[in-house]
Amino acid sequence: MGVTPLRMQHSSLQVQDSAPQNRYDVEKIFAKGTEYPIKTGTESGPESHNDEVIRECAQDYKHAVHFAYGNWIAVDRKIVKPNSVKKGQVWVASNKEVVGKMHHRVFATLTFTHADPRVGRIAQAACHYPTKGHKPSDPNWDINRRYSLRIEQWMKSAGRGQALAFANGDFNMLDNTNKEDWSFGRDFTSMADELKAWQNTGHGPIDGFCSYDHDGRVKAKRFNVLDDKEFNLFTDHYLCRGVWEITHLKGKS
Repeated sequence: MGVTPLRMQHSSLQVQDSAPQNRYDVEKIFAKGTEYPIKTGTESGPESHNDEVIRECAQDYKHAVHFAYGNWIAVDRKIVKPNSVKKGQVWVASNKEVVGKMHHRVFATLTFTHADPRVGRIAQAACHYPTKGHKPSDPNWDINRRYSLRIEQWMKSAGRGQALAFANGDFNMLDNTNKEDWSFGRDFTSMADELKAWQNTGHGPIDGFCSYDHDGRVKAKRFNVLDDKEFNLFTDHYLCRGVWEITHLKGKS
């Protein structure tokens, strides 16, 4: 049975950067990312100066795009079956519950039917855990644990049947530990965990890609982090790129 590569990249942007800096980063992410049709990122709210340029680039590069509280998803329409895109969001926590100057915790979701009928339905999320929550004694630990539960619940629904579910993001937690991992032991696994290829994404291994554990057709193929020497950006996070191998649906050709 054949396989199709599903390439994606994630960019944790920086809200404090100036409008010209954000424009530089976003334009470069799209221009140099044509081989990665699924793009996700964070810190793209109106206060960041980059939501407008993301929309511009999405239009210029013919991507479907969706935002939710700073998280964003863009998918190249070359891999999208026409009229199959659905956009949504999942609520996690109110800003009043989160320690630190932050907005509501809500992650963006975008689902579509792949243009290759052998791949099927794809569900993609873009997530951003709050800081100060990477160990049990931290004030936002329970928020992050709840965030992982919401991801699992969404994946279970969006990835049911033959559909496939993925979650990318800035998880603000180290990914190379056990109990203090992004998933909190839930039914999703990071690409770096699967490949045992943890890398510093700017502040340790805190950014990346996850697949739903019950999607038997999904296999991690490659995970790369491009630091400032390889892909210079103003944001304080490095660009992440990953490739999944999707086993073709039975009976599809």
